[in-house]
Amino acid sequence: MQDSFKNVGRKAARGRRKEFSRLQQQLQELHDLQLRGWDVMNPLEAVKKELSEHFHDEPRRIIFRAKVENLEKGEKCNFFFFKKIYSAHTPLVQLRNKEGTLCDTKEDIRKAVTDFYGDLYLEKRSDGDQAEKFLSGIPRKVSAPAREVLNTPLTLEELHLAVKSFKSGKTPGSDGLPNEFYTSLWDLVGPDLLELNEEME
Repeated sequence: MQDSFKNVGRKAARGRRKEFSRLQQQLQELHDLQLRGWDVMNPLEAVKKELSEHFHDEPRRIIFRAKVENLEKGEKCNFFFFKKIYSAHTPLVQLRNKEGTLCDTKEDIRKAVTDFYGDLYLEKRSDGDQAEKFLSGIPRKVSAPAREVLNTPLTLEELHLAVKSFKSGKTPGSDGLPNEFYTSLWDLVGPDLLELNEEME
């Protein structure tokens, strides 16, 4: 059953690619005719409109495919899942203990790690007066005006600024799409992202 759905999807994708190629070729031919002095403004606008619809729908299809792939392969105990786990696992071969000695046996490494985290999370006495002095300068409640500002709905401009602030080449979400995808197609995907954010609140 799943294979038949995939075949239908592949066939539809091939059809869309053929249609896109046809529209590109038609656009080129109409531009050539326009350069020769022909009046092809109406058909040219019609082709541009069809191409615009194609570009508008394509990001939605990419996002949908990414979600489907995540659902199908994300946390299931299949080859993809175990490959992801195995590739993330790198064994610890050597480690320096707190004295600076290099440990290379499992027992020594285990002891060095236990000692390190034991010391790190050891309960330490703190100066109560100093802590109270530090905490006294921090307001315990958010003021009404600040709360009002914090509770205002997110705007498209604020979301755009947040997306532009991400590092290039990084994927800000679980969809696997890089930041450049969102910034370059912002006019198309921005309103959808805002709507998605509003649904999650």
